[in-house]
Amino acid sequence: MINMVWKGDGVPNYGTRVRNSKKYTPIVIVNHISMGTLASMDAWFHNPVAEASSHFGVGRNGTIHQYVRLEYAAWTQGLTADAIPRATAPIVRKMGVNPNLYCVSIEHEGYDSEGGDGTLTEIQFWTSCWLHKYIQSEVERIWGHHIQFGPQYVIGHYQIDPVRKPFCPGRNFPWARLYAELAIAEGMTLDSYEERVHYQMAGGEQAKAYAAAERTRDLAAKLSDSKWGSAAEMKLLWLTPILPAINYQGDVTAAGIAARILQLYETMVGGGQYSAEAIRKLLIVYQAMHEKGLL
Repeated sequence: MINMVWKGDGVPNYGTRVRNSKKYTPIVIVNHISMGTLASMDAWFHNPVAEASSHFGVGRNGTIHQYVRLEYAAWTQGLTADAIPRATAPIVRKMGVNPNLYCVSIEHEGYDSEGGDGTLTEIQFWTSCWLHKYIQSEVERIWGHHIQFGPQYVIGHYQIDPVRKPFCPGRNFPWARLYAELAIAEGMTLDSYEERVHYQMAGGEQAKAYAAAERTRDLAAKLSDSKWGSAAEMKLLWLTPILPAINYQGDVTAAGIAARILQLYETMVGGGQYSAEAIRKLLIVYQAMHEKGLL
């Protein structure tokens, strides 16, 4: 679903994550705006004269290009030692070394008339959210370190170099929306988060159907909990009036209601001939949940 293309063959502009015999782990994700097209990004990072690169570039059409493997340091946001005290990000001042050693960089395609101010397209935003989660998952897999999503460890280039890059990744970069979405991603696996991103990008109806299924999954997981089980059961039973509309059969129980809704979800994501009908029924669930304040 996510279109990520390896573009690193022939990219000369990167180094190791080692300085003075010390090996560094990626602990920070840095967002940038490219001020150029994805194609110009490809060409620039392959040019030895540029002495610049990024781990990833996200196109305005949702395509991701990877230029440097995470195990290596892309040449994106390096600073000389005397410039580090000017950084506004506390982590940069605390680390006290070239940020390339411990950062993962994401460039976002943007140019004067299209996103140069940091405004992302909708698909570009969701693709970037997925990429943040992918980076978090890969860093944990490779190094055993969990990058905590939040303003301390997900930052902009302007926080590293406020003199030369005072606006990167742009005045209109969607920081509040990004942090809010990453807070959701924090508690999900990469696979489950990819499903969420897929339905967010697919359109409003599927996003609502997904939301109804995920809320049901959450309530079903709490049914056996000694503290929250009774409340979860009650909330699922609030959906009793809509059961004929979703073709519920059998005794009316909270577990049964949850099982029927999640069955509809599986039918929806299966993409078969009954997928559209499953979405229609899940939208009935969504509306009922919305009216009951369950979403």
